[in-house]
Amino acid sequence: MALLTDHPAISLEAVDAIVARFGEPDWLAEERRAALRTYLATPNPTSRDELWRYTQLERFAIDGLELIEGPRDASVVERVAMRLGDSDAEAALVLKNGVAVERAGGVGETGVVFTDLRTAVREHEELVRKHLYSVVHAGMSKAAALDAALWTNGTFLYVPRDVEVALPLGAFTTADRGGLSAGRTLIVVGANAKVTFLDEYTSEPFGERLVHHAATEIVLADGAKLRYVSLQNWSRDVVQQNKIRARLGRDARLESLTVSLGGDAARAEVEVDLEGPGADSEMLGLYFADQGQHFNQYTVQHHAADHARSDLLFKGALRDASTAVYSGVIVVDPGAQKTDAYQTNRNLLLDSESEAVSIPQLEIKANDVRCSHGSTTGPVPEDQRFYLMSRGLRPEVAEHVLVTGFLYEVMSRVTLPKVAQYVERVVQAKLGVPGVKEKL
Repeated sequence: MALLTDHPAISLEAVDAIVARFGEPDWLAEERRAALRTYLATPNPTSRDELWRYTQLERFAIDGLELIEGPRDASVVERVAMRLGDSDAEAALVLKNGVAVERAGGVGETGVVFTDLRTAVREHEELVRKHLYSVVHAGMSKAAALDAALWTNGTFLYVPRDVEVALPLGAFTTADRGGLSAGRTLIVVGANAKVTFLDEYTSEPFGERLVHHAATEIVLADGAKLRYVSLQNWSRDVVQQNKIRARLGRDARLESLTVSLGGDAARAEVEVDLEGPGADSEMLGLYFADQGQHFNQYTVQHHAADHARSDLLFKGALRDASTAVYSGVIVVDPGAQKTDAYQTNRNLLLDSESEAVSIPQLEIKANDVRCSHGSTTGPVPEDQRFYLMSRGLRPEVAEHVLVTGFLYEVMSRVTLPKVAQYVERVVQAKLGVPGVKEKL
């Protein structure tokens, strides 16, 4: 079975069909065709590759899947409608199988552009052309090449210099059919500007297998600040690969949170390039796998400039014979003196059938730095579980208390209250806590 093998749906004809359907400019058409050539020339990842060694590759296979050309209907499904009404985002965009089906709220600040990527290509072509593929490009991996060649729509956010967007913005990506799809997010924050953005992926069950590829490009100019949340709670019909990569200028700050809760399997690659002196990145991650789910996280903290700081904390819980893989590396270039970097991954196993693999790494080429990494994996202490149950808590409630306490270290650092509450409810539903609404 092939993960990203040559596929009849991934062809020059498919790329040209996308270009023709949307009337794309020549420069974008050429970028797509170049990405397709890279895709075809790039070997498939195998279990012998270090970055994929512990990944269940067969779960990401695209054999037999056709490219999706739009939703069955343009309605907003119940789960997404509920999230729209219970989200920190005050202005939001809904994308369904690559089609923008709803816009809620607006942005009042002058010069801010918040729209779907397809519209941005038409109405802000030069701005998009300058930044698209500048952070995540086809040469990075087979999956990145697939997305670069075949994305149909996504989200575009541009905040000009010195503008602070007061209210959080958000995008909800959903689907109603099986197949192969690709989307893209492009966020550009100008010098000394500030914004909060939520990127959510969710769907109702639709009984067909969907493999969704996503790429998120983040450009932060000098002094820019961004709070970014990527929250994945797909239905169990969906498999997702998502590459999130940010480039930070001098004194820029990125606060990111990556959450994996849904889907059958998901791989999130979260990378930050600290290119300017004084750049600062906080990278939080949270995942909870059950019923045999497979979650895979890969992170890079690349320190290319001096006096930059990065702090990474990824925590996850697993039950019901689920698996999780974390692999991360701190890279410090020769000139990146006075680097301050931390990397921590912790896993909680709720049964003996679940498995977590953790591979933290350091690659340091400077001699005046402070870097550390660490990892722990272990079961729930039975004495703690027994103590809570002896005080009258039902088993699922006792387990919820233990899991919540374990994940609190991450959730306490999330400054978006409705995101934290939603994650809490999903965790409760997975643990079978009575009274928690099933449809999340």
